[in-house]
Amino acid sequence: GLLDMNKNFARASGRFQLECYKEEIEANLRTPGLAGFQLLDLHDYTGQGTALVGLLDPFWASKGYTTPEEFTKFCNTVVPLARLKKRIFTPRDPFEAVIEIANYGEYALTNAAINWEIRKANGNTVERGAFPTTTIPIGKGTAIGEVFADLSKLTAPGAYKLVVHIGRQPVPSNPEQTPIEFENDWNFWLYPSHISDEVPASVLVTHSWSDAEKRLAGGGKVLFLPLNEDLDWESPPLARTPIFWNALMGPTWSRMLGLWCETNQPALAEFPTEPNCDWQWTDLLRTTRAINLDKLPRQLQPIVWAIDDWNRNYKLGVVFEARLGTGKLMVCSADLDSDSSPIARQLRHSLLSYMAGEKFQPSTEISAGDFESLHFDTRIMRKLGASALADGSRADDIIDGDPNTFWSSADAIRGRASLPVRQHARQNVPAGFPHEIEISFPGPVLMNGLVLMPRQNQREHQGDIREFKVQISHDGGASWADVATGQLASTFDEQKILFGKTVDANKLKLIALSGFGSDQSTSIAELAIIYAGPILVGSDSGDFKYKNVHTASPDIDAQ
Repeated sequence: GLLDMNKNFARASGRFQLECYKEEIEANLRTPGLAGFQLLDLHDYTGQGTALVGLLDPFWASKGYTTPEEFTKFCNTVVPLARLKKRIFTPRDPFEAVIEIANYGEYALTNAAINWEIRKANGNTVERGAFPTTTIPIGKGTAIGEVFADLSKLTAPGAYKLVVHIGRQPVPSNPEQTPIEFENDWNFWLYPSHISDEVPASVLVTHSWSDAEKRLAGGGKVLFLPLNEDLDWESPPLARTPIFWNALMGPTWSRMLGLWCETNQPALAEFPTEPNCDWQWTDLLRTTRAINLDKLPRQLQPIVWAIDDWNRNYKLGVVFEARLGTGKLMVCSADLDSDSSPIARQLRHSLLSYMAGEKFQPSTEISAGDFESLHFDTRIMRKLGASALADGSRADDIIDGDPNTFWSSADAIRGRASLPVRQHARQNVPAGFPHEIEISFPGPVLMNGLVLMPRQNQREHQGDIREFKVQISHDGGASWADVATGQLASTFDEQKILFGKTVDANKLKLIALSGFGSDQSTSIAELAIIYAGPILVGSDSGDFKYKNVHTASPDIDAQ
């Protein structure tokens, strides 16, 4: 159902890719001792799983999201550079930027006139200045001076651009001197120093879906901010940079290609943004999980989309709205509670201002049950006080609620995601099935199934379980009873094992009886029960942060 978004996604992901290339190339040009850089290619490479790394397509034609003129602002013989400590400001912050030049042209540039401007998003100049005429020698790191600006004079919120231009002053004694023109620019954003956190009386802001459901049932308005731990594992975390190469060759659970923002939507009227992801979003994305909307009505269109890897192609929403009966729901999966983040405060303010007005009229209706299906308590094993053994050794990574960690029978060091895999990938360590994972609880627990997340970062699906058996014990392991048998798929997706009834047990055992092909190992990222007991109150709190992970495919050294 995403084909209609193809052109929008291609442009938005390309614009974010361009910003990343600009940042990397400029960092190289600012760094003493680095003699140059090499890109994998300027055009897409269609081998080894398709590498859409290029700014041009495989036929060296433009993809339509940048131009030679834009690219050569930062990839050229002469490049103006700015050292900006941040891109997000308030009117109280000092704006300071150190300007330098990298000159890899044929000659030193004499009589170079360098000036700067700050421009609004509409192109109007609001501040300007100039540096003394100078000579720019060949090499990098030529210091020009500093830009200082009084941001209190500028309108907030607003999107701005610092522009540095190099020209050549005419010399009367040499009127035929070759002119030069080089220019570069950097986006930054200005947000008010104080943004009211007052919530309109007609709106409920909550992390609790049960509270949200009650207000919606009465025809109310709700801004729902789900906690990371309450979304099921098919709602992945977002990365701060796009996928490089592709996620088929180097898979991870956290992956994305940027954002697509419906900038004409009034919910974003007080939040300046381009349609694509840019640097003002990255602090929010650091801890954000996008919500997988595949289970909701197809006509539901997010206000802010996350663009998934094209191999997985989830329909991912960061901000979206819907109707539940007579209630009106706005959902934002980004953390808007941070008092220290101007972007979080401004986005929250923009959403609430929209919700308080008459324009807040969601068109797509969903059911409470549909939305409830997006939830799963991924911290349930911690809340129940579970402990885990795998092949007789502790395996806490299996029940920590984080699919970026894992246990593998083939790894000498649990959870390590690079070198041990390379060493053991084709050695059966330890050899032979079955492999047993045993979960213990402090007391009897009601459950009616399991949810498994396979290991997420191994391209060859090392350790995927095929045939399995599940057993439970009521007496601490003195006796065991089978509750489920069957086969699983070799996949990165979560898989459910349903018991067909509710059981209670103080011990649980998953026995891997076989794998795929010649692989004799077993790996699991997460194992959680489908809990059927009373509501757990006060046993865990706080939003969950996921660990970073590298791909562990055997031919890629991710150290």
